[in-house]
Amino acid sequence: MNDMTLPFAKATGLRFPDDIVFRGYAAPSRVEGEVHDLEVEGQIPNELNGAFYRNSADHAYPPLLGKDIFLNGDGMVHMVRFENGHADLNTRYVRTRKLELERKARRALFGAYRNPFTDLTEVAGEDNNTANTSVLWHHGKLYALKESGLPYELDPNTLETLGERNFGGKLQRTFTAHPKLDPETGECIAFAYNAPGQPTRDIELYVLSPAGEITSHETFQAPYSSMVHDCLVSRNHIAFVICPMTSDWERVKKGESYWHWDSSLQTHIAIIPRKEGVKGIRWYTCPKVAMQTHTFNAWEEQTASGTTLHLDQFITESGWLSQFPDIRDPEAHEKPPFGERWSFDLDSPSPEFRIQRLINQIGEMPAIDPRYAMKRTGHFWFGTNNPAIGPMLPWGPKGPPFTCVGHFDEAANKLNFWYAGPDSAPEEPHFVPRSPNAPEGDGWILTMVGRRAENRTDLVILDALHLDRGPVAVVKFPYRVHEGFHGIWVGAKALGW
Repeated sequence: MNDMTLPFAKATGLRFPDDIVFRGYAAPSRVEGEVHDLEVEGQIPNELNGAFYRNSADHAYPPLLGKDIFLNGDGMVHMVRFENGHADLNTRYVRTRKLELERKARRALFGAYRNPFTDLTEVAGEDNNTANTSVLWHHGKLYALKESGLPYELDPNTLETLGERNFGGKLQRTFTAHPKLDPETGECIAFAYNAPGQPTRDIELYVLSPAGEITSHETFQAPYSSMVHDCLVSRNHIAFVICPMTSDWERVKKGESYWHWDSSLQTHIAIIPRKEGVKGIRWYTCPKVAMQTHTFNAWEEQTASGTTLHLDQFITESGWLSQFPDIRDPEAHEKPPFGERWSFDLDSPSPEFRIQRLINQIGEMPAIDPRYAMKRTGHFWFGTNNPAIGPMLPWGPKGPPFTCVGHFDEAANKLNFWYAGPDSAPEEPHFVPRSPNAPEGDGWILTMVGRRAENRTDLVILDALHLDRGPVAVVKFPYRVHEGFHGIWVGAKALGW
């Protein structure tokens, strides 16, 4: 591609397009800086000492092709440091190779999402990693993650970018945005798909030791090239859901979307024993066309017939059609996700498994008490809408925004909600235990909340088991930070404070 084909990119300078992705509350923020001693309504719990990190896609420059999807924004990490009832904000772009090249040129150089054929010739062969999806804390280091690129290490105190990491050359070009941390062994179970940077059936499976060394690396093949955004890990198994969000390099070369939803394909599940590895892989076929959006947890149950593996996750029967088209029906509408439990009798030769509705409420961005990961959990938190409490907000670039945070207590079979208020949209909830030995669910939920009418952002702290009581504290930002994806909590002791 050359500049002669891009009059928009050269003529508009720093004017972003008048498009749903770039206007109103969804508009790029692009603000880097620090705010000390944020205003607080209520009282930040004294036990809440540490840092909340959260990643977002914040376009630094107007899109090269005139329009873009929000997923293609540049990684901007937000850190809120909590110390003795005080809160400080730090916000920094991840200094990816892409961002550094574009800052030098003072304009966008890379084109469509994961499509190198739409980039300018001057960046041919350069890495388009935006590092914009999530963050990982492991072996004492902080990383910004994007599943189409390698991890970028950040300084956990300043958010300074320390560089791209490939773990001793053992990673190719991609690494998941959803690694799983084993609370008992300290291991990190991770994977990569489309590792060469283009569609492939291969999926790379990694285990990182508590010291951050890759101790296991195996490869297996999926039935087709699929978006594998998340995975599930129990005490003894790893599970992957291969869904019909698929990619074809010839379509990409033609300038089409990197991903398409193809309902003519079946959904498959791979179950891999952690000790045996991929040589023990077992495949199942789902009785319906389904897509796993994000996961709660996986756990084993010993029954009279043997071992049952349960996968708790959000499932939708369409793809992310707000971002990527349906190849069979361009007019198809995105269907909402619900919490489901898929149960596999591992001692039975039957290829069938049981599907049940775990949470009878639409939702996304699931969270559990991370101390209970890989074993049965009884408490589930998620972003949701509940029109009985408050009205839905207008459709945005990511679909309908949340208006509530939900909590499901499985033992009581009870749903509980916190409604964020008019023109307010909470994001992904994060659980922080009250103390290391507190019972499951005893702690706080942290969620960023977009105050749409005020064009401003809050960080809200809720009692995890009593959401409907309202905020314990509201940490008020003096300006709007960009809507984000995923985040983590890291305690002060781990950070060495």
